[in-house]
Amino acid sequence: MENASVLIIDDDRFNRRLYQDLLEAEGFTVRVAASADDGLSAAMEVPPDLIVMDIEMPGMDGLAATRALKENPRTRGVPVLIITAQALRAQASDALAVGGSAFLRKPLQFPEFQLTVQRLLSAAGR
Repeated sequence: MENASVLIIDDDRFNRRLYQDLLEAEGFTVRVAASADDGLSAAMEVPPDLIVMDIEMPGMDGLAATRALKENPRTRGVPVLIITAQALRAQASDALAVGGSAFLRKPLQFPEFQLTVQRLLSAAGR
């Protein structure tokens, strides 16, 4: 998994930094985007091996962004790990319905986050 690339899309600066630090400590190459629009642009420019996507963001939310990624042939195969602070069951099913590969709730349990990232990358052949 070393050298796999991960794109973090989250409007919260603290969360972006936390995820980035965790992933870089595991040897991943990490890019970050502070909005869904910026994340979509970054993913289209250079598709990553994995996207970590927050749901709740101003403007376009993470569900709409995931749907857009899955509708585009360039990014369709990129697994998307969707993360949210909301604990609603409907959000988990919505996340998977738009093409999310996995769903985690905040606050993240770091071992679960790391295992989920590894599982998604392995399933994608990375």
